[in-house]
Amino acid sequence: MQHTPALIPAIIVLCLFLVSGILSLGAAMANWEWFFNSKNCRIFTSRLSRRQARWLYGLLGALILLMTAVIARDLLQKAKPHEPQPRSTTAVTVVQRDCNTATNDSGSTIFATPNAPAKSGAISQS
Repeated sequence: MQHTPALIPAIIVLCLFLVSGILSLGAAMANWEWFFNSKNCRIFTSRLSRRQARWLYGLLGALILLMTAVIARDLLQKAKPHEPQPRSTTAVTVVQRDCNTATNDSGSTIFATPNAPAKSGAISQS
């Protein structure tokens, strides 16, 4: 697999998001005492009621799991080998009959039609 070194950090981030989202959502749903009494969680539980803190951690857990799904979708798209896209055949080439072309000294192509009046630098009808 050609992209393996670039995918390893993304897989690690994916696993961290997955674990933290499940932990946060699980703590909010099960009302884990050890989680809400931890030092880091007391920042919210000291200012919010337990019910509000549970809602906050439930919402954060759901958002983190949503981000995990987005990262996983992106990883799966990068892991797939890219198939060449079929070329579009909608291009239309317009061919005008009785069109004379020539190349001038500077390499530019000059177009002239027999029915059109000759302009400066155009090929005249002879």
